[in-house]
Amino acid sequence: MRIFWAITCFLVVLTLAISDVQAQTKKFDSELVRVRILTNNKKVQVAGLGLRFQILSQPYRPVAIPSSGSAEVRVMRKNGKNIWALRLNNRDNEHLFKEKYLMIQGENLRVGGQSLPSRVLLAKGPGDQVDVVGVLPLDEYIAGVLASEMPISWPLETLKAQAVAARSYALAVMAEREDKAYHLESSVLDQVFRHIAGDDSDPKLSKALQAVRETAGIKLYDGSQNILKAYYHADCGGHTTLAKNVWSGGVNSGVAVDSSCPTNPKANWSVSFSRAEIAEKLKLPSLTQISLDRVNGDTRIRGVRVAFNETESKYIPANEFRQALGFTELRSTLFDLKQHEDDFVFSGRGFGHGVGLCQWGSRALGLKGKNFAQILKHYYPAAKLAQN
Repeated sequence: MRIFWAITCFLVVLTLAISDVQAQTKKFDSELVRVRILTNNKKVQVAGLGLRFQILSQPYRPVAIPSSGSAEVRVMRKNGKNIWALRLNNRDNEHLFKEKYLMIQGENLRVGGQSLPSRVLLAKGPGDQVDVVGVLPLDEYIAGVLASEMPISWPLETLKAQAVAARSYALAVMAEREDKAYHLESSVLDQVFRHIAGDDSDPKLSKALQAVRETAGIKLYDGSQNILKAYYHADCGGHTTLAKNVWSGGVNSGVAVDSSCPTNPKANWSVSFSRAEIAEKLKLPSLTQISLDRVNGDTRIRGVRVAFNETESKYIPANEFRQALGFTELRSTLFDLKQHEDDFVFSGRGFGHGVGLCQWGSRALGLKGKNFAQILKHYYPAAKLAQN
C-alpha cells in the first residue's frame, strides 16, 4: 500500500476504532444512516472545500493531503482486494490504497451538480462501478427525505406524519441491513432522498426541519414492540392494502379507506404497451397473453400470469411486474387490462404499492385539521406510536 503524506496539511482525525463499516456504525451513534446516493461507472469526481480522506482500517491515520478542491477516485479489483486510485485536483499522479472502503469529508461536497452530505463513503459496486454512500445523522436524513417525498407547502401535521413514517421505515431497514455498505437507497426502492444544501433560513429546509424536530424520537411500533417498517405511497386510489398482498409477507399494520384520493389531479391513469415491449421489459422470448390474479376481497392485482405460448407461462408478483414495466408508467396495482390486437392497455387509479400511509390522503386529513398522531392512527390502525 502506498500512502502519500504532505508536509503542510491540517486534518481533523476521526476517532473511529473500526475495521469495517459495521463496526463504524456501532462505534458511532446507532442512528447514523448510510444511504446510497448514486453509482458512477468506473470513477467519481468529487468537489468541495477542504477535502479530507480516511482509510477505515487505520482509524487514527487519515490519508493526509494538501488542501484540495477536487478528487477523482476509481476502484480496481486485484487478488480479491479493492484498490482505490486517488488523483487530486486533476493533475497529480494517482495514489493507491488497498482498502475495502474510502471515506471522504469536506464542506459543500458534490458530484457534478448533486449536493452531498459532509461525509461520504465510497464502496465498490458491481463491476467497476463506485457507490457513493452518504453518512449522516438520522434526523438530517429524514429532513432530506421529507423535502423529497412530499411538497413542503402541504400542512405541517401532514409533514410531521410523514416524518414519523420515514423515521420508522429507516430504522427498521437499518436493522435489516446493518452489515451492508449502505442501509438505504435514495430512490423509490426505499425512500427518495436528496441532500438539502443550505441553512435554517431556507424556507424549504426550515419547514422540513420543523416537522422533524417536532416529532423527534417518535416512532411507530408493531404488535411485537418492534419498530414498524412503515411503508407509505403517493395515492392509495381510495383504500390501502396489507403488506402481505404486495410482498407476500410483512407485518399487518392495518388498512384504511380514503374518499379524498380522487382529488389528486393524477388519480386516474392509462398506459399502453405493445406485446413486444412487454416481452422485452420482462426479458421473455415471447408473449401471447396476460391474465390477472386479484387479491381476495380486494380490487388490487396480486400478480400476473404471462403466457409465452399455448403451454408455457410464468407467474410474476404484481409489484415485480410494475417494476419491470416502470413504476411511473404502471402507477399502481389497481388496474384493469384490455388487449387490442398487439397492444395491452392498462387503466387504473392511484400511485404506489398501496401499503401504509397515503400521502395524498394524509394531505386531505391535514387540511381538515387532523394532527399527525391522528393521521398515523388512520393509516396504521394496528400500530402504536411512542417516543424514546
